[in-house]
Amino acid sequence: MEYRLLTLRDGRDLEYATNDVAGDAAVVLHQGTLADLSVWGSWLEDFARRGVPAVAFNRSGYGRSSPKVDRVTVDVGHDVAQLADHLGLRAFVSVGWSGGGSHALATSIDPRCAGVVTLAGIAPFAQDDLDFFEGLKADDVAEYLAARRDVEELLAMMEDPTHGNEWCAPDRAAMSTPAMTELNDAVARTTSFGLRCLVDDYHAYLSAWGFDVDAVAVPVVIFQGDLDENVPLGHARWLARHLAHSRLLVYPGEGHLSLVFRHRADIVDAVLDLLGQGAELAQ
Repeated sequence: MEYRLLTLRDGRDLEYATNDVAGDAAVVLHQGTLADLSVWGSWLEDFARRGVPAVAFNRSGYGRSSPKVDRVTVDVGHDVAQLADHLGLRAFVSVGWSGGGSHALATSIDPRCAGVVTLAGIAPFAQDDLDFFEGLKADDVAEYLAARRDVEELLAMMEDPTHGNEWCAPDRAAMSTPAMTELNDAVARTTSFGLRCLVDDYHAYLSAWGFDVDAVAVPVVIFQGDLDENVPLGHARWLARHLAHSRLLVYPGEGHLSLVFRHRADIVDAVLDLLGQGAELAQ
């Protein structure tokens, strides 16, 4: 995988990698918290085997992508628009896992966005019709509460090797698969640059997203495991209620990792379906 840098209009760098398939209708991949863009390495290869252009990138603060002070979710949508300009895209479908789901939805502000696929994607914080913490594991609750008090407290918590080892049963089982090695390697690259990426991410998660979720006009496919304790089912149900053109797919017995590790074929099919529709509209 070749890492590349794009200098954005405000002078920040955006780190990205493509699968080197030529075309103007592509898949854009958004990683979850603490994962480097390389978490999508085998996905880029899968799309390449199908002849489908795909790109993964590091949002601000990750890898060699410059931090952005007080980043909110919609800022990533603007960065992706510049990446799409650079790549000459006429249509794209965004795919976001976990904390990447909200950022994938932010790309719907771009008229070239043909659709979004979220994989256990988070819902906005502080909504009257959502208990954000219901069903969330204790470690993650502690992270959000620490970030609300003082991000330095969050960073200290994340440096504790005993923190973050709480997983539901299907996720523990999924950790024996090759996909877990890819995820571990991606987290290792992120942390090799330090943990300041969390400053950008948690500011975005705890702030208003900067766009109206109810106004999203593109089709959205929402994948969710019903046993997920990292991003509980209530988040997916909230998104389904507020996204007018959404389809919620709940996988019984799956968690945050197992959903993505075990159901890649379903996810890819959904992405390609949206991308095919978008490419036709862009003609």
